[in-house]
Amino acid sequence: MLRGRSTEPRALTSWRVLLAVVVAVTATVAGGVYALQEQIRSRTVDSALQSVVILSSLVIDRNVTLTDLTDQMHPDNRAQVDTDFMLLQQKGRVRGLMIWSLGDGRLVYADPDHQLSGPLDDARRASVPLDRPTARSTEEPGTGEPLLEVNYPYDANGDGVMDALAVVQLPRGDVDTSIGRSTRLLYCAGVLVLLAALGGVLQVRRRQKDQDHAAVHDPLTGLGNREKLRRVAEAALANASAYQPATLLVLDLDGFKQINDTLGHHAGDLLLASVAEQIERVAGGRGTAVRLGGDEFAVVLPRTGTRGALAVASEIDQAIRRPVLVEGRAVAVGVSIGVAVAPGHGRDLSTLLQRADAAMYRAKKADGGVHAYEDRTEVVSP
Repeated sequence: MLRGRSTEPRALTSWRVLLAVVVAVTATVAGGVYALQEQIRSRTVDSALQSVVILSSLVIDRNVTLTDLTDQMHPDNRAQVDTDFMLLQQKGRVRGLMIWSLGDGRLVYADPDHQLSGPLDDARRASVPLDRPTARSTEEPGTGEPLLEVNYPYDANGDGVMDALAVVQLPRGDVDTSIGRSTRLLYCAGVLVLLAALGGVLQVRRRQKDQDHAAVHDPLTGLGNREKLRRVAEAALANASAYQPATLLVLDLDGFKQINDTLGHHAGDLLLASVAEQIERVAGGRGTAVRLGGDEFAVVLPRTGTRGALAVASEIDQAIRRPVLVEGRAVAVGVSIGVAVAPGHGRDLSTLLQRADAAMYRAKKADGGVHAYEDRTEVVSP
């Protein structure tokens, strides 16, 4: 009897240990499955937000202006957004697009399936953060198709104040299907989805990097463009002071049109590329060179006053005037350079461009060279 009583507790203990192991393994597997599901959901939302950021740069930023949001959308802009939306819809990238003005709540744009969305209601306005994109799950009313609805606040003029709210509906795809599979399939699918998501994110980042580069660079010369000038000047001028000034140089080639007309546009392009190399070689270590368009260039020199800017401008002047070989022929151009210094000549880019242009035209009237702007007149550099 004593032996029997001692064996029963041992068997019970073994079952308890086995049950504890089973519970522990189950809990571990369940925790892993749950964690993987959350990772998939999180990556789904991140991917959706990234897709909307890209969609905004390709569709909204390119076609919707501040006037469209504050007054009435221009028919040409609406037609272009319609075209871009239809292309993305045909590729299965997007299901819906609505844009509301945050100023008056007016529905600025809606795709054909959401024309009756109406003005921005108080409930949506109150529930959407205006400092970042957010996403929530929803479904297509007619078909019940699961969707991700991304709320994307939009700043039309870069002043830090949100002017519109774009709502983009995206298909969830195969991710939700993989979440409902068995544990083993979920792990396998999770690994594949994570690898695919990683590859997609890297690809998106590469494309976004290429798009960002193209958005601020001139394709012919490789220098920055006007948008690059705006961004660089904004940072440089924000820190400009009487003790730490910033300078803007505006350059215009002299005699370029004659060379372009004589040798052809291809030779002219080669010459512009060569001039850009010289400007970048001289100014690259001290500032940012951009091409404004045609044969006009500009250089932003942070933390540089008049004396230093005139020295850089003089080096650029000498470098550009040296003859270069273009398709086997030695050609030379002159250059007129205007100099304007912040904050003395202006505190914003528009004013500095006007002042530097005035000094540049003064230089052009004097057959080229470098001129610095002054309040009443422009003076030739020594």
